[in-house]
Amino acid sequence: MANLKQIDEALTYYVRPQTFPLAIRMCESEKELPDKTRIPQKDVGITVSLCHAINMARRYGWTIAVDKFQSCYVAGISMGFLPLLPDVADGSFQESLGLWGMSKKQAAAAIQNIPKFEYGKYKNVLMAPLNRATFEPHLILVYGNPAQIWILLTGYLTGTGKTSLDATLAIGAGCTTYITRTIEKDECQFTLLSLGERLIPHTEDYECAFSIPMSKIEKTVQGLEIGHKIGVFRYPIPTFLRYNSPHPPGYDKMLSHLLEKEC
Repeated sequence: MANLKQIDEALTYYVRPQTFPLAIRMCESEKELPDKTRIPQKDVGITVSLCHAINMARRYGWTIAVDKFQSCYVAGISMGFLPLLPDVADGSFQESLGLWGMSKKQAAAAIQNIPKFEYGKYKNVLMAPLNRATFEPHLILVYGNPAQIWILLTGYLTGTGKTSLDATLAIGAGCTTYITRTIEKDECQFTLLSLGERLIPHTEDYECAFSIPMSKIEKTVQGLEIGHKIGVFRYPIPTFLRYNSPHPPGYDKMLSHLLEKEC
């Protein structure tokens, strides 16, 4: 198992996120859930969506798991918790409900575009702060402002030797990108957080997300170290300050006058 506390320390030092970086694992059985894992319905008395649980974990520091009873149908289909029924696959049921204001054709295309795990393969999404996780995660999820995410991106690119990262952006369901797509492609993902995470709100307008599969985390941390050492890719972003301070007219004459009197 990777040393999650060391990874957390590196992310805290180089990126300085305002909320806990998360370890996330897709579990095939409830037996994989650690002791004292909170199930929102049973332990908190509320029914939540997947992104709601993620925000509880990153803000409260909880170890949480959700299952097929989490309340967002998009997340349920993407995680493989819920079946993709024919009238949902063709968009007709969404159109009948007026969901997203989409036509049948648009709804079908949207649901088709969502990455999906095999139905029934997984039973739970498990998440916890990195420094408290006692399980082997599939990915690490970090929320931050654009400058912090840029630092993470440069760390990933520097560490892996890549020159770019392709991003897939959609109307909604950020969890399908930072969980499902990350695991399916075994590649980092950049996510613009969407309606579900902002509606309550769970996230701030300035926040974005960056997910890192475990296969890429060591190289990403190495890249963060390199960027920090050369002094360019640091957060807070270094500001150029080596210039003469500008002042309103007359300041230079006043300073000269005072210095002359002092002499």
